[in-house]
Amino acid sequence: MDRGRINENVIPRNMLPKTNKAFRNLRILQVALTLLVLVLAAALKVVIILYFQGKNDQLESAKISNEALKRQNKILMQRISESAAVYNGSLYHFSCGRMSWKDAEEYCVSRGSHLTSVTSEKEQEFIYKKGNGTIFWIGLDKQKSSNWMWTDGTPFDESPNKMFWSPGEPNNENNIEQCVNFRTVGLKFWNDEACYKHFKFICKRDCGSSGLCK
Repeated sequence: MDRGRINENVIPRNMLPKTNKAFRNLRILQVALTLLVLVLAAALKVVIILYFQGKNDQLESAKISNEALKRQNKILMQRISESAAVYNGSLYHFSCGRMSWKDAEEYCVSRGSHLTSVTSEKEQEFIYKKGNGTIFWIGLDKQKSSNWMWTDGTPFDESPNKMFWSPGEPNNENNIEQCVNFRTVGLKFWNDEACYKHFKFICKRDCGSSGLCK
């Protein structure tokens, strides 16, 4: 047997510890990578669960918001229904907010109407019953004239309308009362008042062919 060839195939003893150490390091790295993969997989699973849970929470929140909007819309439509009324071919809007006479008229005009005129005792009765005791601005003033005038251009007839004034009115107290409001507790409750004061108001427009009164 050739001893030289045998010696070539034998691993030197001083190399064995290094080989075993490298193998152990490789095993440790393999285990660490396996653990890392497991941790990442678990983390991914948690993220997916949280994602879909968040989606469900968002969906539930959207449902709640939608229900809230439906309730608010129902309340709004109810208020609109309560604040609007039709009489003798005209649509009336009884405001919820308060404004000066000038701002109230501008508000009405911006919506295709004017502060209401009153042309008959029946219309006066309709307004006071609908007004439920509240004070409203109406479209009667004399800021630009010495005579009372309706803002919608309806001629003011002093004779039939004088029955609607409260006793002792109009009195133009302190020479500043040039606008008229109506305390809706009866037929005879018109009062001249300072135009800058804030009251609720009534807008009126002719329905015509617009279909608003249907």
